[in-house]
Amino acid sequence: MKRLILIPLMLLLGGCQAGKVGGVSLSLGSYERGLWFDHDQKEHQAGGFGMKLDIVAGHMIRPVPKFWEKDTNPWKGDEPWFVIRCPMIGPFLSVAIGDLGFYFGFKTFRVEDKHRSPERYGRWMRQDEFADPNDVAVYLQPTATLRRTRWK
Repeated sequence: MKRLILIPLMLLLGGCQAGKVGGVSLSLGSYERGLWFDHDQKEHQAGGFGMKLDIVAGHMIRPVPKFWEKDTNPWKGDEPWFVIRCPMIGPFLSVAIGDLGFYFGFKTFRVEDKHRSPERYGRWMRQDEFADPNDVAVYLQPTATLRRTRWK
């Protein structure tokens, strides 16, 4: 039985191509594009609800900030402590009811040529992880949050 589980898992992890993310998605509720139900200020529905479940596969890249230094943010050009890189398969679950909600799992982030600068991701991403000019690479990162609607 273990072999039946390990074989597809190895094939799926082996097929995770750097810069590409694939998977399946299920949404239920008041539809809005994006990770979060209240994504667009113009379309926000105060009484709405939404649930989004994704199972995603791709490469995870996560810069880990130097937590002992105040106000450091590798996403805005600061040097990270280290960077985690590995193929990953995992869930992303987002739930919103009215103005409250949460999400956790693996969300995607886009990498374009403009992110090569040291003021963005250039200090910690490898050159082969960037897409060609005029193209986009997509990677996974772990995330979790509790929140209220962003448009109050």
